[in-house]
Amino acid sequence: MKVAVAIDHRSEISAHFGRSPAFLVCTVRDGRIEQREVRANDQAPPEGAPTHQDGHPHAHAHDHSRFVRLLGDCRAVIGLGMGSGARIALESAGITVRILSAPCAPEEAVLQFESGLLDPDPGRSCGCRGHAQPTPQ
Repeated sequence: MKVAVAIDHRSEISAHFGRSPAFLVCTVRDGRIEQREVRANDQAPPEGAPTHQDGHPHAHAHDHSRFVRLLGDCRAVIGLGMGSGARIALESAGITVRILSAPCAPEEAVLQFESGLLDPDPGRSCGCRGHAQPTPQ
C-alpha cells in the first residue's frame, strides 16, 4: 500500500497540503515502510513567494485534479491542513484523506495510518478563507 504525506522544505509534514513543495510517498508492507519516494508538487509556490490575503499565491488556479494525477496510485494522503477542494477531489478518486491534529514525523504518520490509528476528521482544514474552518483544538 502507498501512502503520501505532504512535506515542506525541511521534510516535515506541511501545514498546507496544496502549497507543499513535495509529497513523501511511502510503500508499506507488513507494518514496515519498504520504499520512500519524493514527488515534487510542480504547482507549489516557491518558499516565501507573495500570496493574496487568503494565502493562495498570485495566479493560483484551483485545479485540484492535479493532486489526483500526482498521487492517484496512493491509498491515502496525510497532512496537517487541506482545503475542501483538494479533499473532495482526492476522496472522489477513492483516496483516503487524513488530517493530523498535531505534527509528527512523516514516517510515523504513515505507520499510524497503516495501523488504523489515524481517525478521520472532516472538519479540519488549512483554514484558508473560502475553505472550511479548522476544528478547534
